[in-house]
Amino acid sequence: MLLIRQSGAIVVRLDQSEPRVLLVTAKRNPDRWIFPKGHVEKNETAEEAALREAREEAGVTARSVGPAGALEYRFLGAGFRVEYFLALLKREVGPPEKGRSRSWCSYDEALERLRFKNTRKLFRKAWKQLPL
Repeated sequence: MLLIRQSGAIVVRLDQSEPRVLLVTAKRNPDRWIFPKGHVEKNETAEEAALREAREEAGVTARSVGPAGALEYRFLGAGFRVEYFLALLKREVGPPEKGRSRSWCSYDEALERLRFKNTRKLFRKAWKQLPL
């Protein structure tokens, strides 16, 4: 089975009264909220890919805090492994990618919007790593 390597960013904003996490709508299904993620390009580390995807899909730059964990799933006959990195927002640099929306969610809002149990589990684990 083909295993496709991807990378994603769990970007957190600390400049408000409570931390907020970034979610974007999925390209294929705009009703589904996800963390920015995508393919790791040649000569790019997983961490670099995660930060690039946050910039491209969500219009934000961020600083990585470190690994947040990985998820594996199957879709259309292929296997995917996504390495996620916890990152802190530097700034918003533009609008999200065409066809996507961006939302800064509280912890509880994010848990409500994230559809998959394994993604919610990953998020809970990452949240505990925040430098608060």
